Amino acid sequence: MSKILTIAENTFKEAIRDKVLISIIIMGFILMASSKIFIPISIGQAEKIIKDFGISLIEIFGVLIVVFIGTRIFHQETERKTIYSIMSKPVSELEFVAGKFLGLYYLIVIIQILMFAIFFIFSKFYLHSADIYLLNILYFFLFEFLLLDALAIFLSCFMTPLISGIMTLLLFFIAHVTFYIKALPQILNMPTLSGLINFIYYVLPNFSIFNIKATVIYHLPLSINSYILAFSYSLLYSIILIIFSSFLYSKKEFL
Repeated sequence: MSKILTIAENTFKEAIRDKVLISIIIMGFILMASSKIFIPISIGQAEKIIKDFGISLIEIFGVLIVVFIGTRIFHQETERKTIYSIMSKPVSELEFVAGKFLGLYYLIVIIQILMFAIFFIFSKFYLHSADIYLLNILYFFLFEFLLLDALAIFLSCFMTPLISGIMTLLLFFIAHVTFYIKALPQILNMPTLSGLINFIYYVLPNFSIFNIKATVIYHLPLSINSYILAFSYSLLYSIILIIFSSFLYSKKEFL
């Protein structure tokens, strides 16, 4: 476990110095600050519009961080040739991959908390109030990005950074609408597609589990089962992906 934590710490330090990360944070700050433009045109819905806009931005920039940093995490080790010194030490592929995964997740957690803090500051400034109920979304976001982190790590084990980045984005958006995809055979009246659609539905991660934005913005009640499902589903799926990732990474050729 100490080896995993050491790799995670080094990964976090490397990632936090990444210029791409700094650019994303600055852009997120500017866009969040610009949410004031919605107040004059909101027709009495300023609070809901700013909440929705701010929360959506936090999610989008979280996804961008995972895509731009997570999908390059192994490629950079090979490019800098640091992978040779790491793998020459008594570190297993599982420990190495898990360390990289945790290091990126540390970064995501800190950035998410920071962006929520900024969002609450702007909410207090623009709306003269900060809705603490929105912190429920932070809980779901953290498990959503745990799973997205594992997915990006998995894809980057056997794809180039560009392809894994595109695939991570694509799968993220597809996995948000898997419920509708399952209904396609009936909508298109093509029952022969049922087998393929069901395979896609059950194999792809289901990110719609974490989508509670409307529920929280309109202060609708959340059941305890929603919290348990988000935690257990994300953790179990992520563990499976990391195990598969370590297996794939062990088959890579570095020479």
